Amino acid sequence: MNYASTAQIQKIHVLLNQLGWIDEKKDLISNATNGRTESSKGLSFEEARRLIKDLAEYDPRERMKSLIFSLAYRSGIIYGSTGEDKKINAAKLNLFIKQRGAVKKPLNDMNYAELIKTHRQFEAIAKSTQKTADNKEADAAVKHLLSELDLPTSNNSKL
Repeated sequence: MNYASTAQIQKIHVLLNQLGWIDEKKDLISNATNGRTESSKGLSFEEARRLIKDLAEYDPRERMKSLIFSLAYRSGIIYGSTGEDKKINAAKLNLFIKQRGAVKKPLNDMNYAELIKTHRQFEAIAKSTQKTADNKEADAAVKHLLSELDLPTSNNSKL
């Protein structure tokens, strides 16, 4: 087997870094080789050529849109996993973005800079949502502990 050249391996690493996918390198290479290897050095010349072509043609806007959808799921803005849910979620997310988004236009109409701005907004929303959930969980744990110790809580005073 003709293995990938040093230039091909370097090009793969450059593309993965540009796309922000270096952490997914093993999975991508495993997919490209049908599970034969996870190492770029184990790629055949032809596998490396195809992977470079695929990575070079990838639109970074698609990755950013995928990240925004993921953050919207984590935030509870959209939910469900069926095909119908996904269609509804796309419409629901676009409506949310048009009304409350940093960039008030549909996701598919945004350029890369606008997607980055929207992504930052959704990161903040997800962080806030997680903080709220953590605070509720902490409050419940404190109330449970106070109850076990038979100490009064603000809602359940034993005076």
